Amino acid sequence: IKRKTETRYKYIVGTYERYLKQHFGKLEMTQIRQKQLDSYWQYRENFYTHGEGKYRKELNEKRINAKTKTSRNIKEKPSYGTLRAEASIINEFLAWALRNEYVGREFRIRAADAGYRKEERRVGRRETFTEHEWLVLRTQLRSYRDGTGIFANDRLHKQHKTQRQMFYCYVMLLASTGLRTGEAKQLKWSDIEHNYSEKNKKWHTQINIRAETTKVRERRTAVAHSERCREWLLNWREISEHNDENDLVFYGWKNAKLGNDFSVTFKNFLRRIDYNNREDGLLKTEEGVARTLYSLRHLYATFRITKANVEIYALAKSLGTSVKQIETHYGHLTNEYLIDELTKNKSEGANKHRRDDLKLAADMIALLRQGKITAEQVTEELKRISKT
Repeated sequence: IKRKTETRYKYIVGTYERYLKQHFGKLEMTQIRQKQLDSYWQYRENFYTHGEGKYRKELNEKRINAKTKTSRNIKEKPSYGTLRAEASIINEFLAWALRNEYVGREFRIRAADAGYRKEERRVGRRETFTEHEWLVLRTQLRSYRDGTGIFANDRLHKQHKTQRQMFYCYVMLLASTGLRTGEAKQLKWSDIEHNYSEKNKKWHTQINIRAETTKVRERRTAVAHSERCREWLLNWREISEHNDENDLVFYGWKNAKLGNDFSVTFKNFLRRIDYNNREDGLLKTEEGVARTLYSLRHLYATFRITKANVEIYALAKSLGTSVKQIETHYGHLTNEYLIDELTKNKSEGANKHRRDDLKLAADMIALLRQGKITAEQVTEELKRISKT
């Protein structure tokens, strides 16, 4: 049996303590029947409106060392994706009970039976960034790293500056490799290789992801799509206070043996970026859906499909997921790309690339005029465009 990652283990235990224990806790395993399983969805739907969760939203005594004791940000109605995840945990337990003969027959629970409408059950497209949003994000990320523009701060001390350098490298690595956040947090310097290809006359950065750090507990290799990934990592290693082979690349300040969690930093960073007068900057999509660090993984997958035409099997292998998952979440992109490729001629393709390059250059100049970036950053970005 594959061991769980620490993150997955905590999620399972948390789900059990919060939801499953109250609904199934008084039952002996031999007493489990399908009717108890079927009633779980009604109990789960009412948890934050009529059940224990209703009072937990106002006063949650289990929130130890938290800034507040309330849980008002919890959605009263769980998403269909959340129910699928909970069904997976329950079914895993039921399969274990059957193998060990605690139950005499197979039982299963399906999220599809929770009564959600078809449009609510849609688990497809994942939130990421548009090409222009990514351009702005990347530009502002350099400003954050260097303490310029809207991120200028004369009171930054050495630790803050070092942490900004680490954050910059972390974000760029996720976007260039598609690593899961948990995998990046446990990445060691010994897991990284930089190899020069005589054939392509360029450097390749290879990330060897250890099985014990992955969601699926299988070792794999990810290759950064940008040659500059080597530069980011080498620069960060030179600055880092922990740069031995067995040290974590992205370490915690209080404990260097624990990976750094930049989830809150990333959200605050996105919120500060002025973009089309949106109230929350780049934190949310135009439709109001919040983004997270995981959006960078989706950015990588999206750009590999739409800009590099990477074959789905190779992409799935690099991301450490299945072809089915890629088709589920990114199938609309492959279909759109296929239609475009089959209906255009060579001149259209070349013209599109020229139009895209000109638009990116124009956007950079607009940001320069607004004083949001420097002339050096414009030059750096134009050099990057010329190489693609």
